[in-house]
Amino acid sequence: MTSETLTQTDATLRSPGFFARYRAFLLSKETAFALGNTFFLLLGVILLISGQRQLGQWSFLASAVIGGTPLFIYSARGLFIRRDITAGVMASSAMIAAIVVGEYDAAALVVFMFTIGEWLENLTVARADNALQELASMVPTIVTLVEGDDLRRVPISEVREGQHVLVRSGERIGVDGRVMDGQGSVSQAAITGEALPVEKQLGDQVYAGSLNELGTLTVEVTGVGDETTLGRIVQLVKSAQASQAPVERVANRYARYLVPFTFALAGLVWWLSGEIMRAVTVLIVVCPCALVLATPTAVAAAIGNAARRGILVKSGGDIERVGQVDVVAFDKTSTLTLGEPRVRAVLPLNGLGIDEFLALAATVERHSEHPIGRAIVAEAEARQLSLGSPGEFEVLPGAGVSALVGRQRVLLGTPVLLQERQVAWSAERAAQVTALEREGQTVIAVAVEGEPAGLIALADVVRPSARETVAQLKAQGVGEVIMITGDNPRVAEAIAEELSVDRYYAEVLPEDKLGIVRALQAEGKRVAFVGDGVNDAPALAAADVGIAMGLTGTDVALETADIGLMQDEIERVPQVVKLSRSTMVVIKQNVVFSLAFNLGSLMLGGLGIIGPVAGAILHEVSSVPTLANSARLINMGSQPSKESRAAQKAAMKQATCDKGKCSL
Repeated sequence: MTSETLTQTDATLRSPGFFARYRAFLLSKETAFALGNTFFLLLGVILLISGQRQLGQWSFLASAVIGGTPLFIYSARGLFIRRDITAGVMASSAMIAAIVVGEYDAAALVVFMFTIGEWLENLTVARADNALQELASMVPTIVTLVEGDDLRRVPISEVREGQHVLVRSGERIGVDGRVMDGQGSVSQAAITGEALPVEKQLGDQVYAGSLNELGTLTVEVTGVGDETTLGRIVQLVKSAQASQAPVERVANRYARYLVPFTFALAGLVWWLSGEIMRAVTVLIVVCPCALVLATPTAVAAAIGNAARRGILVKSGGDIERVGQVDVVAFDKTSTLTLGEPRVRAVLPLNGLGIDEFLALAATVERHSEHPIGRAIVAEAEARQLSLGSPGEFEVLPGAGVSALVGRQRVLLGTPVLLQERQVAWSAERAAQVTALEREGQTVIAVAVEGEPAGLIALADVVRPSARETVAQLKAQGVGEVIMITGDNPRVAEAIAEELSVDRYYAEVLPEDKLGIVRALQAEGKRVAFVGDGVNDAPALAAADVGIAMGLTGTDVALETADIGLMQDEIERVPQVVKLSRSTMVVIKQNVVFSLAFNLGSLMLGGLGIIGPVAGAILHEVSSVPTLANSARLINMGSQPSKESRAAQKAAMKQATCDKGKCSL
């Protein structure tokens, strides 16, 4: 790779810092109001603890006014212009009533919960917009244009359909097109999801954004910019995000009925009693923090629980939705599988031992950068085999490699390559190759001095926890678990059988994944999609809940998804489903308690038994059980179940027996 190409590629792939990516959002009015509300709320707490109660109350008032002004304006517009009654109206009412009776800390707390919730939702939107920029950055800005015998570096915007571009080893492909000359090993996992690099030769299709790992290709352009597969992915993500309806909060549903009732009741009390303070008391006690906090406190606790498990939940709506899914659809590569080839079988011929044959093949591949070569070397190193140094190493792009090991010429590559080099294979060995390929394995053949020496079979490896994850989801009542992959049907079928998924789809392109999700939703099913790559972005955005894998996942997948698994632990998927369902139970408990408390407080306030000050105290007290109930979610699942403890005891007992200390 030339220094020019390296510099350009590095510049294309370098990601800006967090502030640079979200500068507009972080400097927005919404962020300023949220920071002001939070700052004065914390300052008020500090002053209160230090004994400066009067200053603390003024700080609480500043917090409520700064954060509550946008909330009040938005709620008023919704009420009077859109005729939309939401929990924001309830919060505004409680805030104003609390300020009237001097309970500034209660007003500040109500505003804080709403302001921070809205800020986090806006951050999610900003992250989704940034994901589209990440998608576009996968395409190089400059490509090498072939004009007869001349090569010219030009901006990608100047390239037109029908022209030819040159793609060297290590460069990203900037266009969709067909290979017109050369051979190469292209990693297109970001586009099609295939785990292994694909060998490209004359007439094969290549995609913008994929990486030419080895070899040189001359590509005839069939698509540039928005007309490429990657460009269409960007458009699909935009469309999917735009069509996704927001989740309606529990408090909003109650607010539509409770708010009109509250104001009507307060007016009635004022009319009957002639005392304005009774009406204020009614507003305070009927719109307490308990109902307003019913959803956000439970969701916040659940999100905290998830974070401790390495699960990033981006908004409260996501934690609500994930527990309601009927179908969980998994991408295969790097999600259900590890996404990297590993040696599955070593089959030597002509009297060679397994270790001797593997060491021979690994010596040839010792300096290779190809994933298959690295997998063979890794297997040899795992067996602690001694490797030599290859001589006269030659890369055969798209086919294999050749080298001298000692004085022997060793050829390693596809079975087709060895046949082309006149290496004679018996019918039995040819059938063995066919059988391995039917099992979804990649077969590498080895010849020494023109004679067949053996076969090495490689395959993507299923995650150890994948089968248990599928089983747990079914046990939790998820109706169907399906697998979607860009790999060939033989690979898909073998892995689907191993994992016991209900259905699988093979040879699927990004737009097909989106179509599958949309078809399931059209049947009335709520779909969670679990993926990791750029090719999964449209499906992640369109699904009711998108879940992205962590360490193996791309930034685009993590930005587009609703939930991110910060470690490559697929077993977290059933855990977050269970956590969601527990959260919804807690929310319903909070709402029932709040409504019951409201009813009792309403009777006391309406009859004049308690005044505004006592009502404000009840306003505060009613929040405590709600907060305590929600707080249970923080540690939910951190303690082992009875079954787990029993299994641990049994294991300890067995270990003691194994040491000869078991008594009968």
